[in-house]
Amino acid sequence: MTCVWHLDQARKKLHETFENTHEMFPIGTRVVIVCIGQDHYFFSGDELGTVIDNKPEYLGIKVKFDEPRYFEDGCIQYDFNFNPSDLVSLEFEGPYE
Repeated sequence: MTCVWHLDQARKKLHETFENTHEMFPIGTRVVIVCIGQDHYFFSGDELGTVIDNKPEYLGIKVKFDEPRYFEDGCIQYDFNFNPSDLVSLEFEGPYE
């Protein structure tokens, strides 16, 4: 049976993000969010954004989305926190195409 965790692991393997570190994502780095689920929020796996904060802790990389996320209840989400393995940097040569 496949669940969100299994799909996330497959995407991280595909994009070779398991070895990513916080140091790879300084503030201002453009990124693709490759995870599809984090903290009960779901993503398409190809949202673009910019790192606006980076602390060496769990979910310490805050990314501002290029396009805000709109929810049915009227909430608007402008940013979210991620782990390094959830992201691919567009600033460095890498496997994301």
